[in-house]
Amino acid sequence: MTSRYTTGGSSSRRRLAAALIAGFFFSILAQQADAADGQGAKYYGDFRYRFEQDWDSDKTNGSQRDDRSRLRYRLRFGFNYQWDDHFSFGGRLRSGNPADQQSPHITLGNEFEPADINIDKAFLKGNYGSSWWWVGKNSLPFWKQNEMFWDDDVTAEGLALGRSFAAGNKLKLKATAGYFIVGHSGMAFSDDATMTAAQVALEGLNLGTAALKLASGYYLLSDIPDQNDGTATSVVDYKLLVSGAQLGLKGGLPLTLGLDFMLNTEDYADHPTIGGSNLEDETTGFVVSVKYGSLNARGDTQFRYYFASIGKYAVVDYFAQDDWVRWNYSGASGARSSNFQGHELRCAYAFGPKFNAVARLYLVEAKEKKSAGDLALESGNRFRLDFNIGF
Repeated sequence: MTSRYTTGGSSSRRRLAAALIAGFFFSILAQQADAADGQGAKYYGDFRYRFEQDWDSDKTNGSQRDDRSRLRYRLRFGFNYQWDDHFSFGGRLRSGNPADQQSPHITLGNEFEPADINIDKAFLKGNYGSSWWWVGKNSLPFWKQNEMFWDDDVTAEGLALGRSFAAGNKLKLKATAGYFIVGHSGMAFSDDATMTAAQVALEGLNLGTAALKLASGYYLLSDIPDQNDGTATSVVDYKLLVSGAQLGLKGGLPLTLGLDFMLNTEDYADHPTIGGSNLEDETTGFVVSVKYGSLNARGDTQFRYYFASIGKYAVVDYFAQDDWVRWNYSGASGARSSNFQGHELRCAYAFGPKFNAVARLYLVEAKEKKSAGDLALESGNRFRLDFNIGF
């Protein structure tokens, strides 16, 4: 798992990040010589500026959290280098607390101190026609249409491979598998906390006036700490079946409907801290979503609505999205993003390609009391306004 923040490590990370960024920019000149034969580096990056307001957030003891206003930013910079027709490698740097895998955001108001920059991706990739593989640290390779199961900022560490199969006119079957090390024990690989996963996705199903995409995956997680950042009191196993369906209408109407379902088949009856608790059977979750519009060109608008109901053990809460709630584990970074249900309403406007403003409203309440002795359900309201620009 991630290590706790230390000042000495932070200083070293800043120096390393400065050297890497300088190297990236200087190497832009070198890539021009290889551009003619398709080799060389491609660079990308983005910046986000955020206003965030939280209010009327109930605690488990019946009191309320203080209302909170924050200004935040995110900075990311990455590259992909095509070494030849089959091999490439890449990396990405991001801002943010290195102990928080869910968020690259930094809150303004830290006495003007320099911010941390961390290695977010570092991988070697191979491509052979319809097959591919990668090793290192990279984005989760499985298809998903939102972050309710897995936050985009949580980059997996291990190896992955996949293959695409043509199954008819515009119909494609994609098979993906991976083995990832969640926490290294310092001993044998068999003692590590791990995730082994596989997914099958089918895209291009033509329904006349609509196109359907289906995916289903199985995620086996072993010896996962019940809390992050070294605050764990026990370890938890997960056997997660995660399935999704996405229906996109044709004929010029930019409407997309989505449905996701999560099921954890692990039996917690004999678990030392979960068995017999009011959360023992909270092992399912689902998400319903509607999207209208796009953000591809200047003047485009987009509207989205989500309803989510996520059981405590339907996801690994500190690997899932951190947008909906401000709940966390005492002494740990990140969000405790499960055992809730609620709504997200989103509207966005594009100033141009990769430049947009996004407003989001979250209205959330806990599904169950966190423990039997709690006096109230947790709740929260949140508004965010993001300005995003990238290249």
